[in-house]
Amino acid sequence: MNKSAELRIPFGLGESLQDHVYRSGNHEHVAFGLVSHSIKGGSTTLYLRQMIPLQESDYVPNGSHGAVWRGSAMFPVMEAAMERGLGIVILHAHDHAGAPALSHDDLQSAEKLIPMFQRRVSTRPHGTVVISRTHASGLVWLPGARKPIPLAKVRWFGSAIVDFECQPEAQPQESMAEYARQALLVTAEGQAKLRKARVGVIGAGGGGSHVIQQLAYLGVGEIVVIDPDIYEKSNRHRLVAGLQGDLGRPKVDIFHRLVRKIGLGARVQRVRAAIPDRDAIEALRECDVIVGCVDTLFARSDLQELASRYLIPYVDIGAAIRPLPDATPSAPRVAVAGNVYTFVPGSFCLWCIGFLSTEKIQAEQNGPTRGYFEKNREQAQVVSFNGVLASQAVTEVLQLLTGFRGVGIRQVDLLSRGASTLRGYKKFDGVAGSLEEWGGVRRVGCAHCEDVLGAGDVVFAPLPSGQTAAA
Repeated sequence: MNKSAELRIPFGLGESLQDHVYRSGNHEHVAFGLVSHSIKGGSTTLYLRQMIPLQESDYVPNGSHGAVWRGSAMFPVMEAAMERGLGIVILHAHDHAGAPALSHDDLQSAEKLIPMFQRRVSTRPHGTVVISRTHASGLVWLPGARKPIPLAKVRWFGSAIVDFECQPEAQPQESMAEYARQALLVTAEGQAKLRKARVGVIGAGGGGSHVIQQLAYLGVGEIVVIDPDIYEKSNRHRLVAGLQGDLGRPKVDIFHRLVRKIGLGARVQRVRAAIPDRDAIEALRECDVIVGCVDTLFARSDLQELASRYLIPYVDIGAAIRPLPDATPSAPRVAVAGNVYTFVPGSFCLWCIGFLSTEKIQAEQNGPTRGYFEKNREQAQVVSFNGVLASQAVTEVLQLLTGFRGVGIRQVDLLSRGASTLRGYKKFDGVAGSLEEWGGVRRVGCAHCEDVLGAGDVVFAPLPSGQTAAA
């Protein structure tokens, strides 16, 4: 039974929404959000896919409320919702700090409008939400339900993850002694966020082993370790925490032991599976952040889609070491290149920046046939290079969860090196020892951004009366 709901708002839409509902004037400003959703366990998550703000011409003066919107203003909203098969959420703001509350008028409007929304799009949730400067409140009606469930929080994405809780949170307890120095950077509130966080790590190999170890020391509450493989001799020179006696042992078990021995309270969920196995996907859907330490572009493509579909920040690392056989004795014998990519939902994706492409993915398997689980086992690996990239990935996770270098959901908060370049893509040169911010831009017309972002679970509309599935 679903007991609560969460609303996630991608980067870009969040800024537009706040700009609209916080506008000054003699009446509240309303926007309608079109949402998809997913259901996991006892909770429902709504994903904002489109915002339709009411224009000033949609309002008529009203003595007691300043203004009310015209009924005709709802026509384009419902038309767009039916065309896209999305739910409708009424959004407005109370411009103050602290927990807001839905007014009597808000509830009356919802009682009139929600049944109308449900008749037109029966497969998606609908709701009403009010936000303040720091908190939120709302009700959500699930498909087929007459009674709503409460909204638990609104999650915004920008330079960090920003949660507007629907109930005032208790003040964080004083940091544990072990984290006194770290709390000087992230604050006691940030340390509390780390303790509540769930971070998924896909690939417990050379890079992933560093990531898991550092997340445990960082104080992350739960680490989801996903890897189908066992510990082999070829892993020994680069797998942090692997011992001689572990040969033949599942990698996920090695890191369960490591985190338990570190003893700082982190828990490990072991998932002996690979992307796109169902167990791996189901575990990742519950994570606050995903870190990909995988070998193939195929796996990156699926992780990017998962992160986009369910609005989960995704940090990806990878390195390549290429011999230079014609190098002179005084020149480097190898080229060492790597990447650290941070996907903020609503910002640019791996397809936007050309890291992923159909041609590259086909070439990876020497043609268009998808040999998903094939790996390039001859690829060079060096523990120090893996450690540099993994450390930066963990720093990106730290920023996403605590916002130590700033918190904000506006375009300017994510700018990198100019008016159009956003932070989130770094290139590593192992020979020079440099890690440089390149940034990226969301590409107009990128199908992976526009079609998949916030898509949630796939739902199927009921067939018209009298029509069969074979028709």
